[in-house]
Amino acid sequence: MNVKDVMSREVVTCNPQDYVNEVAEQMRALDIGCLPVVSNKKLVGMITDRDIVTRAVAKDVKSKVEDVMTKSVISVSPNDTTADASIVMARNQVRRLPVMDNGLLVGFVSLADLAFPFPHVQEISSAMESISEPRSY
Repeated sequence: MNVKDVMSREVVTCNPQDYVNEVAEQMRALDIGCLPVVSNKKLVGMITDRDIVTRAVAKDVKSKVEDVMTKSVISVSPNDTTADASIVMARNQVRRLPVMDNGLLVGFVSLADLAFPFPHVQEISSAMESISEPRSY
């Protein structure tokens, strides 16, 4: 099975000039933990609830997304397999990935997306175990 078969196609995004407090409110309203950051149709980063807590709360409330977002983005392609996506998640200890096609954001895939259908339970279990493992720095 490929990522394109399980990914979400309607992706809410923000831009680097948005205010963090507005993005945090949007994330709360949508009950999501991250948003892709897009500028001129190009994915330039990701902002997570963790970014907001660890990088923005201690700063000025008027922080902009570009000041606190994660700039190195890990992604998958729609034609990657779900097994490949779970390996990328495990290796990078993330629960969700943007799906990029020819440099454009076309979807989003989460660990929950990979959990269905159930035949891939072993892949999900392995990814979850690796994601949850504390990193050694």
